[in-house]
Amino acid sequence: MAEITITEEDAKTVQELIELARHLKVGGYLGIFTGMTANGDSLLEHIASDKASIRGAALAEAALDPIKNMDPNNLPKVRHNMVYLIGPLLEALAKTDPKAAPKVSMFGALKYLGDPGVQKGLGFLLTLAKNLGQAMDEYEAK
Repeated sequence: MAEITITEEDAKTVQELIELARHLKVGGYLGIFTGMTANGDSLLEHIASDKASIRGAALAEAALDPIKNMDPNNLPKVRHNMVYLIGPLLEALAKTDPKAAPKVSMFGALKYLGDPGVQKGLGFLLTLAKNLGQAMDEYEAK
């Protein structure tokens, strides 16, 4: 049997792999990846024959392109804002039935403006619209 020499760098790499495996297990991803490797051929056949999966992958790739080119210094701020936007958005969606939403006239809309929740949400949307407009002028796809 051949002797294996493990350098300090090799040991660090193994330690990083163990830490990665622990994170994947805690996050629930290890089982997903294990299933994908065990059933890889049937999974690929399913994806290749499913038009919705192909379309979804194309859209996901388009969304990932700006993400991979994003300034890494913006990542913590974007992550923080996503957590504090998506959480309340999901809560609001759980409380709001789109089919039961009333039609609102111009005067009805003015009445809603007296509600602090509407003021807060509208303030956020208007700030987002302002920043989006500025970013649209400055953004260049890479």
